[in-house]
Amino acid sequence: MGSEFEQDGKHVFVYGSLMYLPVWGQVVRGVYPCLNAIARGYQRHAVPGETYPAMVPNPSAQVQGLVWLNVLPEDVKNLDAFEGPEYERREIEVVLNTSGETLKAETYIWLKRDVLTDELWSVTRFEAEGMQAFLNKHVGNWNNTGQRK
Repeated sequence: MGSEFEQDGKHVFVYGSLMYLPVWGQVVRGVYPCLNAIARGYQRHAVPGETYPAMVPNPSAQVQGLVWLNVLPEDVKNLDAFEGPEYERREIEVVLNTSGETLKAETYIWLKRDVLTDELWSVTRFEAEGMQAFLNKHVGNWNNTGQRK
C-alpha cells in the first residue's frame, strides 16, 4: 500500500446516502478525502419502505461507492450510531476505480436479509426522488437527537 493511504483512522466504504455530502457532513465532524471504489462480492438492494440501501454478500455482484479515507474514531462512532442496529460494520477489501489498487475498508453490511426483495437500489432514483425524503426523515432526526430514527 502506498504512503498516500497511510492512516490514523479507518477507511470507510459507503454505497448509499453517505455518498452524498448533505448526509455525510451531518453525521461526521471531520473533513476527509474520498475516492471512487468498488466492493466486489456484494450487492446493493432497496430496503422496502425506505430510500436507503442495504448491502449484502453476493459473490457474482459488485457495488460502486466511495471510500472515505482515514476517518477518525469519533466519526466512526457517529457512523455506527447513524447506521443503527440493522447494520454491522465489517472490514472488506475495495478496489479503487482510478488505480485498481485494493484497500481494506470498513463498511456496513445489512443484517436482516429476509426483509429484502430482489429490487436493487437505484442511485438515479435516490438522487431524483429519495434524497430529500431521506434528509427529512433521517438526517433531520439525526440532527435533533444524535441518532437515526
